[in-house]
Amino acid sequence: MVLRSARCLSAVAVLSVVVTLGGWGPASATAAAPTPSVVLVAQSATVTPAAPGDPAAFQITVRAPGAPAGSELGLVFYEKLTSRSAFDQTLSGRSGNVMQEVAPEPLTSLRPVASGLQLAVTVVAGTAEPNGSTTVGLRGHGGCAVGAGDCSGVYPVGVELLSPEGTLLSRLTTYLVYAEARSARPLVFSWVVPVGAPVHIRAGGTLAEAIPSLGTSRVRDLAALAQTLASNPSVQVTVAPSLSTLQRLEASHTTAAHSILNGLRTVAGSGPGRLLTQPYVPVNLASLAAAGIPAEIEGQTQPATNILAPIVSGLPSADQPSHATWVTDGPVTPAIVMGLTQVRSENLVLPDTDLTSATEEYHASWSQPFSLDLGHTSVRSAAIDTHLSTYFTALPADPVLAANQLLAELAMIQSELPNAPDPRGVVAVPPASWDPKPQFVSALVNGLTNNPVVSTATLNGFFASVPAGGNQAETTRHLASGTNNQRIGRAEAAVIVRARSQIDAFSSSILGSPGVANQLEDLLLTAESNQLRQRAQLAGLAAFGRYLAQELGSIKVVTSSVTLTAQTASIPITIDSNADLHLTTLLTLSSPKLVFPEGSTRTVRVDHPTNSVQVEVRARTTGDLPLTVTLTSPGGALVIAHDRLTVRSTATSVVGIVLTLVAAVVLTGWWARTLWKGRRRRARSAHGTSA
Repeated sequence: MVLRSARCLSAVAVLSVVVTLGGWGPASATAAAPTPSVVLVAQSATVTPAAPGDPAAFQITVRAPGAPAGSELGLVFYEKLTSRSAFDQTLSGRSGNVMQEVAPEPLTSLRPVASGLQLAVTVVAGTAEPNGSTTVGLRGHGGCAVGAGDCSGVYPVGVELLSPEGTLLSRLTTYLVYAEARSARPLVFSWVVPVGAPVHIRAGGTLAEAIPSLGTSRVRDLAALAQTLASNPSVQVTVAPSLSTLQRLEASHTTAAHSILNGLRTVAGSGPGRLLTQPYVPVNLASLAAAGIPAEIEGQTQPATNILAPIVSGLPSADQPSHATWVTDGPVTPAIVMGLTQVRSENLVLPDTDLTSATEEYHASWSQPFSLDLGHTSVRSAAIDTHLSTYFTALPADPVLAANQLLAELAMIQSELPNAPDPRGVVAVPPASWDPKPQFVSALVNGLTNNPVVSTATLNGFFASVPAGGNQAETTRHLASGTNNQRIGRAEAAVIVRARSQIDAFSSSILGSPGVANQLEDLLLTAESNQLRQRAQLAGLAAFGRYLAQELGSIKVVTSSVTLTAQTASIPITIDSNADLHLTTLLTLSSPKLVFPEGSTRTVRVDHPTNSVQVEVRARTTGDLPLTVTLTSPGGALVIAHDRLTVRSTATSVVGIVLTLVAAVVLTGWWARTLWKGRRRRARSAHGTSA
């Protein structure tokens, strides 16, 4: 039965509710009533009394869109949780034993203030209060002793929207995190903050449109994220910006983009290790290394210097981007060692799902760094708590609730070993494509500020302050066996190698601004992202080939017939270009019936719509003589244009004339000799007859 409080409330123990209801008022006769819901707007992230046992305030603010007239709001407090597994059960509605209910209040009797309903209660540890009271007495199963720290912990709180008849319409579960005093051993929380956007390659359109621009809402959210982090330097985070995203922001020249870049610069300058060097797009380092394409690892990381320059230029060396740690979202294989060596990273942060299960007590396995055994070598590593990471995308319709559930679970981890002999820590990494909703970010940062049981650290700080093997944790961990579904096969690797050769050759040909070459390079790097499935990666590589072919197709050798009236002459080779770029190329000539006195190759600039070069040739014979003209990059690795001309020779060569004269002389001599011998025979015959 729903409790209804009739007693007067004191100034200290007051239940004030401020309401904003979506669609409040008489419902339309024809419109269907919206489904009622409860959405968290704000709450007290933690509650710490001035002194153990003193009363302390706890506030929750919610919205109730779709609530029918006469609805009420109530709170239900549950006993303190004793394990992280019990905490996880509360997320699915199993909150445990009820500790106390707070009497619900009708929405219509509450004064609208700000953006929601603010329910305020007074919390007193170690007491038992009656149901319906707005003074909540904290006690675990069997009570708790004030001053001993027994009352500190995590208490589930149900916020219930009830119909006038007491029927439950909607409910959410949040948590009261109570700390009698600041912890002497707070949990170290290392939050890696990705600044990026989902990787996508557009199939149609121009080369400039192949990589879509950042959406307006994404830029707005990233701006709010950067400003929130910049305004709260006491919350130590590791910002991991996608180079591709930063490049697009730097090129946009919008106010919001400048706000993001300025905010990141402020964050980078607020302490060492705040900025983590990242690849151009998220990639699987182990897969690139295993595929034997180190040039792509270099291609992914090399742009960092230029792209990060507007953010870090002028900052002290201690605040420059750190490459000491590589963060991967898996899967990880032993091949990652080669990649880590190439990117000069000493530490590895990888998902806990990539590791074999730990066996030590106290569930300390994920809270201590360790040495990752990779066969012939090992790497200092830390595990990403993938369950904590899910909160960043868990409740898109209620981001404030998701943030407070994350804060509560951090407190729950700390409360499992509140007096651990060694520092403990956890690492959370949202997906690289995470859209940082301002409500979530603000609630999380506010909750981490001056948190009595959780401290924050950069990844560098995490490895420096949390000892490997502390709290009896295993010092060595191993990779779990499994298939690498992000493996780059031989065929795909061969396509990437060929594309790399082509773009390098094309870039070597370009004179002046390399805009088109840069766009092709960006497209190739984007196609290697592990955010794309293999089919999408191959489609991206195919798009690279098409766009390169389009650029090369705008340059042509003009085919025509050329007539030679002399054995040696100069003929024109014409190259037409519709490309919006200037090239230096290598012109190569070949023909089985033509000789090139000045050589068969020469460097040619293609920097006008029509480009002509004179070539000296010598015909070996008369007639139609084929001439093949090939235009390549300076090193010859990339064919830019290729065609065949016909050279028609009507001139008689000196050799031919000489041979003809010799033949005539020989023929004349033979004829004269034959004539002389014939006359002589006739003369002898006549002389014999006379005798």
